[in-house]
Amino acid sequence: MLDFQPLTLDIKETVDSYTFKYGENSCQHSFVSSFGLYGKYGDMFCESENFLFTLRSKRYKDGERVYLFPMGNFEDSYGMKNALEKIFDDAHSKNCRVKFETLTERAKNAVTEFFPGKFFIESSRGYAEYVYKTEKLINFPGKELARKRQYVNKFLRDFGDRLQVQKICPEHFEKIKIFQSEWLAFKNSIDKDPEHQAQLKIEDEEINIALENFNTLGLSGIILLIDGNVKGYFLGSPLSENCFNDIVNKADRNIQGIYHVLVREFLKNCCAGYEYINRQEDLGVAGLRKIKTEYKPDFLINKFILREIGEH
Repeated sequence: MLDFQPLTLDIKETVDSYTFKYGENSCQHSFVSSFGLYGKYGDMFCESENFLFTLRSKRYKDGERVYLFPMGNFEDSYGMKNALEKIFDDAHSKNCRVKFETLTERAKNAVTEFFPGKFFIESSRGYAEYVYKTEKLINFPGKELARKRQYVNKFLRDFGDRLQVQKICPEHFEKIKIFQSEWLAFKNSIDKDPEHQAQLKIEDEEINIALENFNTLGLSGIILLIDGNVKGYFLGSPLSENCFNDIVNKADRNIQGIYHVLVREFLKNCCAGYEYINRQEDLGVAGLRKIKTEYKPDFLINKFILREIGEH
């Protein structure tokens, strides 16, 4: 039986040891994401027989018990099948069906190979994650990204010595919170969609949790200042030895080109040695999808939702 434990900071090292090795560079497979979004997902963890199990305790609905794919050695077929059977046993013992959220294609294929015909499969385009080479978003090379390169160059010409880029430290936290509060108020004033506002509220809570636990979570980031005033910030953390996670970035949209500069400076200052950056999902928001696509991702991490067929 799986003995799921509440999410606490003292298990970060254990969780990281699995996610860094087996998480496939997915932003969903991150202790930092689980910790920051605990209010939304209620992630709980269990380590058993060299596999890490994640239960999304706040996603229970309609007799479904919700899990992420168990993390462990994909090449260990016996161990992987045994881990999946443990999830069935756990769900069925609670008279629930199994639901897997945000499975990668490799994980989806493993489940359906071991248990053919046992799941409804739903492709989840809104949860596909955008992954870019860090070098690309530092230099914006070639014709496709020429306009973004031009925006960066114009921004640097316009602001010159008025611009400061600083790596985030505790003395910046309060300034970031004030900027975030102002950014959120402005965003809500122009976007009245209740669903979008609910998503932004969850994100705002995640940002505050991240700042309150900045060092313990192993975060890094930058702020952009113009004339000494905060005009943008970027927070991230490692997903693996070669991929960084874009947790959140905000900037003053009234300043043309600032987001391109923010991305570039974060990668230059915080991501040395990392080949890729995962810039997360678009959640089906048309404007966000357009922006992420314009940066020309090197690949998407496609995601799937699997629902067990039948009743328990």
